[in-house]
Amino acid sequence: MRLSYHGANFLGWQRQAEGRTVQASLESALATWLRSEVEVLGVGRTDSGVHALNYIAHCDTNSVVDCSEMVYRMNRFLPDDLVLFEAVPVTMDFHARFSAVSRAYQYRIQRSKVVFGRDTSWQLDRTMNVQLLHQMAESIIGTHHFGAFERSGSAPTNGMCSISHAQWNVLGEDLLFEIEGSRFLRNMVRALVGTMIEQAIADRGMDDWETLRQSQKRSDSGPSAPAQGLTFAGAAFAECLFDGREKPQFIPKR
Repeated sequence: MRLSYHGANFLGWQRQAEGRTVQASLESALATWLRSEVEVLGVGRTDSGVHALNYIAHCDTNSVVDCSEMVYRMNRFLPDDLVLFEAVPVTMDFHARFSAVSRAYQYRIQRSKVVFGRDTSWQLDRTMNVQLLHQMAESIIGTHHFGAFERSGSAPTNGMCSISHAQWNVLGEDLLFEIEGSRFLRNMVRALVGTMIEQAIADRGMDDWETLRQSQKRSDSGPSAPAQGLTFAGAAFAECLFDGREKPQFIPKR
């Protein structure tokens, strides 16, 4: 399933004992349509308030499913802030999470006071060194340890992530950060954005950034950017699921 959701009124992707989540909403709609309980598994977790432009999930069912009818019926049952774009059958060994070879996010910052888009961006009217933002983004491409940007108290991991794309885009008054990688640590993208913005506002330079990044300590980095500016942008798999529509659409580098 390829879908999208506005995360403002969801407590994230993952089903919880209490509270509204994307996973639970999908499972409820499927159960109503199929008249049987179905578990839905997603390509990755998103936190409370985080959005998804192009998200992939899968479910296993013994029911005979017409995918076109599924999309039509499901959208009648789903809430207004969650939409199913399309669905295709997959092999039994497919898994939305474990079959993904990369995932991508985007983070939007609006640098002037606006009426529209406040719920999907960080409102930040501050002077900053945009060229430094570009340099910091370029420095994280490749395989590095990102322990300095992992949520404190997270279960121990090796901290290594391979980043294939990281880029800041200047779009009029807006800034848009794009990032794609093989994996992401908990809260990593928001911590990266918050720290890069803090560095750029203070204009601390690349030496300070490299020292911070290589420290591997979350206490050395900056605050996490607000959740509402973050959007899951897409994922890549070994085999295309939707003729490539599941992949993120990046802005060409100028």
